[in-house]
Amino acid sequence: MSKEAKILIGIAIAVIIGGVLLSLLANPQPKPPGEAIDEQALIRDNNYIIGSRDAKVKVVEFGDFECPACAQSAPAVKQILANYSNNPDVAFVYKHYPLNSIHPNAQIAAEAAEAAGEQGKFWEMHDILFERQKTWSGVTAPIEIFAGYAMELGLNVDEFRASVNQRRYTDVINTDLKDGEGAGVSGTPSFYVNGVKISGVSDLQARIDEALTASPADAPVESSETTDPQTQVPEAVIPEEQPSTEQPVAQ
Repeated sequence: MSKEAKILIGIAIAVIIGGVLLSLLANPQPKPPGEAIDEQALIRDNNYIIGSRDAKVKVVEFGDFECPACAQSAPAVKQILANYSNNPDVAFVYKHYPLNSIHPNAQIAAEAAEAAGEQGKFWEMHDILFERQKTWSGVTAPIEIFAGYAMELGLNVDEFRASVNQRRYTDVINTDLKDGEGAGVSGTPSFYVNGVKISGVSDLQARIDEALTASPADAPVESSETTDPQTQVPEAVIPEEQPSTEQPVAQ
């Protein structure tokens, strides 16, 4: 084999190895079921949180504002959080996981929540978007509806519109998406308690209570039904919203 041929083969091998490494870095592999995810890879400084970042128990939800299952589970989540409203050991984080391939307004709704957060009203907009999901879901120009919500919340509507129209928070939303993929999110809503995925909202309070009573030396609380495709709230069975085989693409 000539010297030139050996050099070309060496270059080709280097390119292949480099491509594989870049792919692994760009697309982190999901954690095995029951394995805790490092907090730094799950909760970022720009994520909104109810409670303290130093809380003993941190609940993380990956949600999609246009997902019917997320809207149905939202009241149960709100009630559970209310049960711990005076407990400094419990905190809640919402992360965006818009399933854009099946929910055309999910991305802009996430932008609307972030734009409201820019003016100190993230959680208020979060609640309205879920409570009134049927009003704006599937609408051609939801920004007009969202601007109405912004007005109700006393926001600077012009600034709100500008933020949404300019897609100022696309990078934040896409980072949440990548975090969800790395965490093994298979649909929405997906819940994690101290980095461990649980079966759904029906399991949430029990897992929080277990984590509160666990000593630091105890192993992370594992989900007993991590592959269960359904979650449940009182008087209703809510299926987890599954993404299509299409990859989510930011609008």
